[in-house]
Amino acid sequence: VAPCGSNTASLAGWWLVAASGARQLPRPSLSLHPSQGIEVGSNVTLWCHLPRPAAWVRLCQERNVTPCMEKLKVRDVAVFSLVVTKWVHTGVYRCRYRAPEGAETSELSDPVELMVTGEGAGD
Repeated sequence: VAPCGSNTASLAGWWLVAASGARQLPRPSLSLHPSQGIEVGSNVTLWCHLPRPAAWVRLCQERNVTPCMEKLKVRDVAVFSLVVTKWVHTGVYRCRYRAPEGAETSELSDPVELMVTGEGAGD
């Protein structure tokens, strides 16, 4: 599964879109529930809110080698659940989507930071 992209890839992608004259899709928004007080072992949900339907939605953790999570054929919200949160889930997340028609992808959402706290076997 392809990564959401670093700032460099994002800038390169923007340049390619601008140079080709293609229109980039509007940015989705990402929210975290609960928004704070996330302890090791608790459940967390990330919601990627879309301005339009999507063929797929990807949620990626920045600077992580684990694959992005993906949902297919989403109307307005893609819900990603992290069950039994661990320390490795701490980080910055972003989402993006692709339109059902065409190959263009959206800009990355603004970043959302997930901070896992507490004690336990958080590996």
